[in-house]
Amino acid sequence: MESAFFIRGNPMKHIILGNGNLGNAIATEISKRNQKVLIFSASNGWHYPANPQPIYDEIPDHIWVTVGAGSVEQAKANYTPFIDLHIKLPTELTQHLTPHTSLHLFSTDYVVDRRGKSLYALSKKTMEEAITLINRPLTYIYRIGSLYGTHKPENCFPYKLKKNSLKNTPTLPLNYITPTPADWVATTLLDNLEELPPETSIFNVAPQENCTVQYWGWRILGKHLSHPDNNSLDPSRPAQSNIGCNLPVTDSFSWLDLWLKRERKWKEILDGIS
Repeated sequence: MESAFFIRGNPMKHIILGNGNLGNAIATEISKRNQKVLIFSASNGWHYPANPQPIYDEIPDHIWVTVGAGSVEQAKANYTPFIDLHIKLPTELTQHLTPHTSLHLFSTDYVVDRRGKSLYALSKKTMEEAITLINRPLTYIYRIGSLYGTHKPENCFPYKLKKNSLKNTPTLPLNYITPTPADWVATTLLDNLEELPPETSIFNVAPQENCTVQYWGWRILGKHLSHPDNNSLDPSRPAQSNIGCNLPVTDSFSWLDLWLKRERKWKEILDGIS
């Protein structure tokens, strides 16, 4: 029987929207599997909501929408880009793609624990609800934990924490998070392509177990960090994230297992910060 990765001997064609840590990790994993991949990102001239027609013209087998608008703080300052990239873009693709293209969208563990109140979480929750209502076949939403990756380390918590620690003594909350490496997400998703159901589906994609932001900070910096005396939780983020992974094919690695495998590389990156 022919693999689902090939049709008439031709490799599947993937399009990735966005070239951050997640987009780059997925592109790298696709290339390792000898699949065709095209990246549309600001770095090569693609900007949404500019004309999306070139994406449709490629008639891809898979589209991965990894582009994001920014952080919780950025959403608070300017919500418009979050509406465009987190809601409008996925909805437009869902309604206009050829029915034979699989669409892969990314959400966040923030939507699971609704105690974390933020415009960022609202944008992702609205996207999930819209895509579920449209109910397009071959459409998948993946809720990701606290993502980190080495393609753009400056966008990740370990880098930002180390940079901040050179000027101030960081104060970290006691919210529970699941640190999630982008390359692990990419491998896990590609391992599951042939096992996905035909209908719109939402999956959790994070390692096992969790830790406080404060504990991860200690693992990164090698020293204990304080938390705010007046409020030990950040109210804009979930108090508890422990979503695990419910894809058909997964592993039992904990977040700490995965961090320890990448710790040496991150030490090299962090030691270079001045």
